[in-house]
Amino acid sequence: MPPRAELRDAAQKHEAELAERTLEEFLAADAIVIGAPMYNFAIPSQLKTWIDRIAVAGKSFKYTESGPVGLAGGKTVVIASSAGGIHAGQPSGQAHEDYLVRMLNFVGIDDIEIVRAESLAYGEEPRGEAMKGAAQRICELFATA
Repeated sequence: MPPRAELRDAAQKHEAELAERTLEEFLAADAIVIGAPMYNFAIPSQLKTWIDRIAVAGKSFKYTESGPVGLAGGKTVVIASSAGGIHAGQPSGQAHEDYLVRMLNFVGIDDIEIVRAESLAYGEEPRGEAMKGAAQRICELFATA
């Protein structure tokens, strides 16, 4: 029987190449900025696909007898989070942010900053204030870099 790679059609080969390139870019990066809007208390499907492409056993993490160990440490990640409502401190929380932090920790990354812009659906004034606050936080983060 031929190896699995030989059985792939053109679309599958393209997807495999894209996944490999995405993983290589991720592993080579020192700093990563993730745009993470909250979609129904979760992340967009495109971002989930990116996570699936970077969470690869033997590359970004490994299994050991005492559990998985991240292999992609030494990176700085900034999560640019946005939401139409106000969720900080609410029961709705920031489940999408928690998920991203958990996944990044899983692959060995613990230098994570979150820049949050909430209340974007509350009208022009709250949206402007939220964006101003996020921009200020970004300036603070990169002023020390």
